[in-house]
Amino acid sequence: MEETIELGNLYPHLIEEIFIRIPLKSLTRLKCVSKNWRSFITRLRQSNPPTTASGLVVFFRENRFDSTLHRCTFIKLQDQTVALEKQGYFCPLSVLHKYPCLIDSCKGLLLYATNDDHYWTYHVSVPFASQTQFISLPPAHKVSRPSCASLIFNGFQFKVFCFFWDEYDIASGTMNSLSFSSKSWSWREQQARLMNSQLLLEEGFVRGQCFQPNVYMKGKFYWLWSKFMLVYDENKELFNLIRLPINKSKRTILNAHLSQLLWESEGLIHFCDVVVEGIYLWEYTYDDDEGHSDYKAMDCDSVWRFERLIVLDELKSQKNEFVYWFNDAEKLRMELSWTSRIRPCAFNEDLQVLYLLLLPGSIVTYSFETQRFARVWSFGELGDNYFMCKAYPFLFSSLGV
Repeated sequence: MEETIELGNLYPHLIEEIFIRIPLKSLTRLKCVSKNWRSFITRLRQSNPPTTASGLVVFFRENRFDSTLHRCTFIKLQDQTVALEKQGYFCPLSVLHKYPCLIDSCKGLLLYATNDDHYWTYHVSVPFASQTQFISLPPAHKVSRPSCASLIFNGFQFKVFCFFWDEYDIASGTMNSLSFSSKSWSWREQQARLMNSQLLLEEGFVRGQCFQPNVYMKGKFYWLWSKFMLVYDENKELFNLIRLPINKSKRTILNAHLSQLLWESEGLIHFCDVVVEGIYLWEYTYDDDEGHSDYKAMDCDSVWRFERLIVLDELKSQKNEFVYWFNDAEKLRMELSWTSRIRPCAFNEDLQVLYLLLLPGSIVTYSFETQRFARVWSFGELGDNYFMCKAYPFLFSSLGV
């Protein structure tokens, strides 16, 4: 007998129509109301699985020093299945190209970078046009000026924003940045205010650790920058530094920023950190619009709320299914430090799953609904023609695909 619930005088089919439209995260919470609700929602989920227009773009480099060809493969999940079984997915396109650096992805557009030993040039790609297009922007800045570049796209126009992580002044509280608009088709350089710049004097800050993808939300950029979150407000034209949650657990790798990720969900910024114990998750609760003059006096607990710890025991017990061994020596090395191979790379809001890049060549997901892992995709073996470098979120529907 099928489970049903009562909501006033509504007919059962109307109740189902209402529940089908509830976001998966909220639907999962409603399972806690009662056993009857849990059974009803579980049945509804099985008969009406969620769909998503979001997926991944995976960037590969050729295993040659003088390589001039690189590959991008696009992956889209179809449904979340039982733990540790291969999920439904498809790869609608795999593109060979000459651009050695994939920098960012935003709503169906990709940002690449090249340099001629003098200037960096950025290129925006439209991979799902009738023919893959690469649009080259005017030369941006000298190679001697290291930067972190990000792409934003509203469906009609795009912007590229760079901050120069070697060009800040703690005394004056400023940092240099550069922005490009497809509307004006020109670059604009500026020196913006940097709030809480004195935090950069803290022990453990490494200025070059800022290569994870950004999050753009409500006119603000969010980046991971070493032990801080860097926020840039477009309207106010200012930067602000926010301390990341302090995690005293043993690190899996020395470069902690490689095992961390920011994403946006339900209008809030979320942060994850992979350590030996597992994956720690936090939610950023501070209102950036209230000002930052007193931020230094606030501790991390007042701006970050701990959400959960994802234990990796299940993934560890199945790691042989996901990792391709090269030889016995490599196998032993990975056995001793296998958690150092885990890189969080994206979050899917529709399916409530966290994508994890498991080096050297696998992608798995963790479902916040089922609290279990599932395999998405694996690529080749060590020593193949290409090796997996990065994976970014990719939105298929924004370009009508």
